[in-house]
Amino acid sequence: MRISVIGCGNMGGAIASALADSEWEVSVYDKAREKAEALQEAKGIAVLDSLEEASGSGAIIIAVKPQVLPSLYESLKEVETGLWISIAAGVPLSVLEDHIGTENVVRFMPNIGAKSRKSVTAIAAGNEVSMEQKELALSIASSFGSAYFIQESLFPAFIGISGSGIAFYFEMMHQMAMAGVKEGIPYPEALAIVRDTAISAAEVQKSQGENAIALETMVCSAAGTTIEGIKALQDGGFASAVMNAVENAAAKSVELEAKARYGER
Repeated sequence: MRISVIGCGNMGGAIASALADSEWEVSVYDKAREKAEALQEAKGIAVLDSLEEASGSGAIIIAVKPQVLPSLYESLKEVETGLWISIAAGVPLSVLEDHIGTENVVRFMPNIGAKSRKSVTAIAAGNEVSMEQKELALSIASSFGSAYFIQESLFPAFIGISGSGIAFYFEMMHQMAMAGVKEGIPYPEALAIVRDTAISAAEVQKSQGENAIALETMVCSAAGTTIEGIKALQDGGFASAVMNAVENAAAKSVELEAKARYGER
């Protein structure tokens, strides 16, 4: 089955590369042809000369920026495929269905981890999407990380904890590394230690399946170093800051989706 990717930017290129590595037949299209040709050179991916050439693909992934998407709707209506997959943030299924002229539409919300085949992707499917099409969507998303089917109404929350949330982890990694610098460890080494600690924490939780607070409690010895650090986080408003960050990102997503429904950008 051929999968076509429309748009070869950071996310589209990462997804196309991951699909090719997973032995899907992949073709790409981008108005900036040099981006598509770079993927052809690196991964042997076929380059399309026009959107129309994507017709007949088992699935087509729309990986253009949300503000670019309206300029493509008329052309996309002329393209035939078994399944449309959009990664355009803030563009609801209802808008995609209306403007492409089909109900065979799925939304993906990946994060930047797709570059390392470690994306966390939310999937929402339209009411008329079949089980077979959902399985295809899951298989495609799983090529570049883990994937979760959720209700489209929960996409803003997902963006807050994953799509945008991955940047919150980067911010914390940076700040912890800078604290390491303050204590005498050079930044590159401190950042590597923080990175590996983050991976360690994730693997412990994944393997044990424990509630995060239970694992935190396990690390906190009575009158020890960890509880002192946890107290400092709480005194500094850590919990409130994290919740506010997620809420603000989710609220912005709701705002963008509302604008998309009314044709605003």
